[in-house]
Amino acid sequence: MEKKIAISLLLMLGLFAAGKSLGQPIPVEIMLGSRYTAINVVVSKQFAEHSKFGFFHLNSLTIDYQDKNKSDLALQNLLFYEFIENFRLTAGVFYGTKPGFSPTAGAQYLKIGPKWFVLFSPRINIESDPSVNLFTIVRYKTKINEKIGLYTSLQALNIFDGYGHIKSYQWFRAGMDLKGSQFGIAANFDEFGPGGSLTASVGVFLRKEIF
Repeated sequence: MEKKIAISLLLMLGLFAAGKSLGQPIPVEIMLGSRYTAINVVVSKQFAEHSKFGFFHLNSLTIDYQDKNKSDLALQNLLFYEFIENFRLTAGVFYGTKPGFSPTAGAQYLKIGPKWFVLFSPRINIESDPSVNLFTIVRYKTKINEKIGLYTSLQALNIFDGYGHIKSYQWFRAGMDLKGSQFGIAANFDEFGPGGSLTASVGVFLRKEIF
């Protein structure tokens, strides 16, 4: 478990340094749940203002309170090429607690508006037994008044291979936006294995862009 945390922290420190050099704040979310704590970082950044090339990073760490073997770390470091507006080709490296490191390639659709953020990112992990990842983020935020806004989010993942379902989750957030920080109620639903055994962790979250 300590190794997972160390890997995650080292990569986040490197990401913060890169984000600072590119003038990009890094959004970090911490969720304190009934079953585990989750730390989630998702960054998408072009190398230059009008460049078609950029990088995408995902860092999701869950720390189980009862069984450290159920703690999980998932990392994606991808380069992308935006060949049409909002549509990208991606390639890079994926790390998961059980499979370890593997090369990966896929595509992304990303649409960012004043209220909506939509990301759909299918990938294939290139290994002896390839697995398919379907990753989605949908966020909606709007102002309630001059100081306070509404913030909602869904982050979902579905992983499967030729033998069937491996893992999936749906992470829901609903809360407020105050001075650039988001906080509120969190509910994480995780399913594992062919039968989709369901577990849940409910709690609170805080999201803040730093550096």
